Amino acid sequence: MDVSDIMKNTFFRTGPPWGSIAKWKIANQDLGYLIHRHYDELKIAMKLARDLEARLALIFPILDDLCSVTCPWCPTPCCLTAEVWIDFKDLLFLHLGGHPIPDKQLRSNSNKVCHCWSPKGCALPRISRPWICTWYLCPTQQANLRQKARYTQDEFNRLVQAVKACRTEMEDEFIRVVALC
Repeated sequence: MDVSDIMKNTFFRTGPPWGSIAKWKIANQDLGYLIHRHYDELKIAMKLARDLEARLALIFPILDDLCSVTCPWCPTPCCLTAEVWIDFKDLLFLHLGGHPIPDKQLRSNSNKVCHCWSPKGCALPRISRPWICTWYLCPTQQANLRQKARYTQDEFNRLVQAVKACRTEMEDEFIRVVALC
């Protein structure tokens, strides 16, 4: 089992990674240190983060449209029950892309509600939200997407797959560089 497998498997057995504020700060400090230390070798990973941002920017208008007609009227917002948190790929993207990093993990444990939820929606900028909060569509949003032009549906699905691939490539490149030392 390599480092990537360990990181991927550890998260989901214990609840949100870096749930305490102290662990969150350490994870961010360590990641910042590694990026600073390997800055020149991480150019490809940083380019992948920029590519990822560009792909996300293409998805956001579709999501904004879907959310505007569903989320404000939803009697049971998924943000209240979903088990979401910032995973390693999300955190890596935020660091490599120079994006705002939340002051703490979105949940301190699996029984808590995301602290970024508000009655008006997520308090985080879209770019700083976890990937799961971006790609997940509730059943009502899925039905609304099916009502859109076939091109919009296909574009959304294509972009989701492209983002997934880019996230994995960015993580793999980061681990490759850091593991070489």
